[in-house]
Amino acid sequence: MEATNRHVANLDEQAERDLARVDKARRVPPTLMRSEPDDIAPTDSEGKPRKQADVLVDIGRAHELFHDPGKIAYANVGGRVYAVESPRYREVLAERFLSVTGKGANRNSIGDAIATLASLAKFRGCCHRVWLRTAADGENVVFDTCDEAVIVVTADGIRTQCQPSVRFRRSDGMLALPKLAEPNFSRLWRYLNVCEEHRPLVAGFLLASLRPTGPFPILFLGGEQGTGKSTATRVLRRIIDPSTAPLRAPPKDVRDLLVGALNGRLLALDNLSYLTPQMSDALCRLATGGAISERLLYTNTEEVLIEVQCPVIVNGIEDVATRPDLAERGLHIELEMIRNRQAEDDFWRAFDADLPAIFTGLLHGLAKAIRDHRDIRIGPLPRMADFAKWAAAGMEPLGFTADDFMRSYRANLETGLSAGIESSAVGRALLGFVRNRGTWTGTAGDLLVALSRSVDESEARSQSWPRSPRALSGIVMRLGPALRHHGIDIERLNRSGNARTLTLCSRADAPSRPSQPSSLSDGGDEHDGRNRALHEVAGCSADDYRRARDAES
Repeated sequence: MEATNRHVANLDEQAERDLARVDKARRVPPTLMRSEPDDIAPTDSEGKPRKQADVLVDIGRAHELFHDPGKIAYANVGGRVYAVESPRYREVLAERFLSVTGKGANRNSIGDAIATLASLAKFRGCCHRVWLRTAADGENVVFDTCDEAVIVVTADGIRTQCQPSVRFRRSDGMLALPKLAEPNFSRLWRYLNVCEEHRPLVAGFLLASLRPTGPFPILFLGGEQGTGKSTATRVLRRIIDPSTAPLRAPPKDVRDLLVGALNGRLLALDNLSYLTPQMSDALCRLATGGAISERLLYTNTEEVLIEVQCPVIVNGIEDVATRPDLAERGLHIELEMIRNRQAEDDFWRAFDADLPAIFTGLLHGLAKAIRDHRDIRIGPLPRMADFAKWAAAGMEPLGFTADDFMRSYRANLETGLSAGIESSAVGRALLGFVRNRGTWTGTAGDLLVALSRSVDESEARSQSWPRSPRALSGIVMRLGPALRHHGIDIERLNRSGNARTLTLCSRADAPSRPSQPSSLSDGGDEHDGRNRALHEVAGCSADDYRRARDAES
């Protein structure tokens, strides 16, 4: 009986301790709980081993548990930030469990502990933004050096700081940033075969890449085989975002592109020869910001929206920025032939010796951009005006003036617009068509037939040629900025019946003298068969053809 009473008393005491612990957990926010390593007990009051999941949860409670605005759970472990549900944080828990108990934790216990800690971080933790490599702290810019201290750049200068005021995560393969030294950014041109006209653009791209938020231009590096495109890409990434894998293969789909953008501050795509329309649109969203959606699991209908924005470098022999909206977001650099080649080991040894001076000089340009970007005047604002003002404001410490940059940037925009027209079969046909006529008015269907008549039959039957009036209308709207740059104005008029008319006008002609819509049966009956064939090429049925012909008559 005495033993039974003693056992009951022990149970009561254990219950009181459990209730006290629960009450304390309710009163103290989990993110404020701190347990010293020695406070984590591997056994209970009776000396029996505790459940592995309970010990692991206690280990996790010693960390700062929080979430980001997207409700992703994180743990701050001595200044290192891990996603709670990541393999790296599982290793942190497993290693600490081994040191506490002398045993390894099983997979199920770690999974149970992760689920509890993720819930605490999401629903009871504070909300903090998590950065990769570069962060904003008010007007200041903070860099994770992957070393003991961070670099803080302000409008007044550069300093190092041991305890960061922001939270950084790190991806696999990240390397330390260069050390600070006496600034000398001009040494960069020893290692990049870029003509003097384009050097302010490269400097502007690097300044924009140091900025915590975009918009970021896309740097397109082109040139013949042997111009050092891959080497130039490695050089630029080693300044901004050193990595064990600096170059990525061409992505197979948008998901691959998204993974690369989430795991690197700067995305470097090597040796691209073609971009699908979907990939081109995804790169546009990376440049100026936007959500990329992916299905959460292949077995359900839910999707995840991820807001991602990062600087991108694309290199290749061919010009892959063929769509005008992508071309306008890019800086198009043609690398010169390498005149004096040297051994690769010698090249990188010399570059690593100059890298601290180049990096520090770039940070001085960043400090000036922080100070002056709001007040600088650059004339009429171009596309991506925020980038243009930021880059122009930081040019002086890099050896250029704001005017040098703006001249190069405006000329580069014109190059991009011209490339968009030259790479489009419809764009080339439209230029010649409108310039020969001065002014043209009609529906998209009329325009498709007229354009198909003006080009070779092989081109009209190619895959790139639009198959319907709607497809043509979309292409014309996409080419609108480039066409206006070449002196062709586009006006969409109100619907007339079931169709909306377009007016295309060359600025050299008076817009008050529009021509009649191109007739589907001009030239008499002998052309009727050819017109019908052109409608078939354009994707129109015979009935559509007859209705259009009857409407004109």
